[in-house]
Amino acid sequence: MVTPIVWSGVANLHGVATSGKWLFGTGYDLSKIAVVDMDTNYEQTREYAFPADFPTFANPYADGVFHGEALTVGTDGFLYALFYVNKGSGYGTYYDSIVAKFRILPNGNLTYISYVTAGKNSFTLDLYDNKLYVCSLGGMQNAGSGNADTNMCIVDLANFTQGGVTKVTLANPTQKGDFRDISILDANNVYIFAGHYDSGFAKLVGSVYHTTIADITAPANWTEVVAVNDPGYLWGIHADGSRLWFVKGTPIAVYDGTPTTAVTASRTFSITEMSDYTGGNLNSACFIAPSIPATRGLNLAVASKSLASHIRLAKEARELAEKAKK
Repeated sequence: MVTPIVWSGVANLHGVATSGKWLFGTGYDLSKIAVVDMDTNYEQTREYAFPADFPTFANPYADGVFHGEALTVGTDGFLYALFYVNKGSGYGTYYDSIVAKFRILPNGNLTYISYVTAGKNSFTLDLYDNKLYVCSLGGMQNAGSGNADTNMCIVDLANFTQGGVTKVTLANPTQKGDFRDISILDANNVYIFAGHYDSGFAKLVGSVYHTTIADITAPANWTEVVAVNDPGYLWGIHADGSRLWFVKGTPIAVYDGTPTTAVTASRTFSITEMSDYTGGNLNSACFIAPSIPATRGLNLAVASKSLASHIRLAKEARELAEKAKK
């Protein structure tokens, strides 16, 4: 018999991270960080409400409602947490998101250190080479255009101040769409996905680009590898060194190798190959790192990726699509 583990500090789980025997979880609904001891049957030892339980956090948003989106432990050993913030209880107005830094004590307790802000409606917290990459839609998902405020923030953990945050913007964001995901394989292979829904939320129009770490701040130098004009609500990319995986709305498209120019899918998994419901839509996806990091002579990126933080965007897009039909 399987006994479910319940963490009172997490509702609608969006992100987890580990350090030693400690697991930390955050969720959209409660805006808390749960501390879990993996050595004692994954029992929660305590929980922190953010920002209420950290009085030294100088909250810049008096009427802000915080939502837990993602967690990661940096190579420096600190815990970093991403919270996106709405104005009041509605979803029409977004404040800049918060990336908070915490010291992890030997007993698993957290001490708040400082914070920086990223873009509006942020949902990724990818770690590479001591930097965090935060994709931000820039506001609500729009029909027919991207958000003018969309950006991708690069947070330098060695200089965790607002001056250490680099903002990457698109030349024509309303046409090109919103920053939706990033996957970094190595310094020479970075994939970025940007797009927006059409006028009726029926399809998402956008592109997956290939670039390098050196050119990540220069979108004019990026190369489109996959063009998108497809229906669906869940979107995300993951490069593992052997393939580029693209959760492409409803199907999952797979591209062999590390494509650097325009490419067609080597394999596409349709909804009927993944379920017995022909009218269904993908609601979640997770990429699990292989236990053996090298296969058939290829060195794979040993990393897992969950699209839990993207599920919220998919749910909102479905709701907006239903409203557009009325």
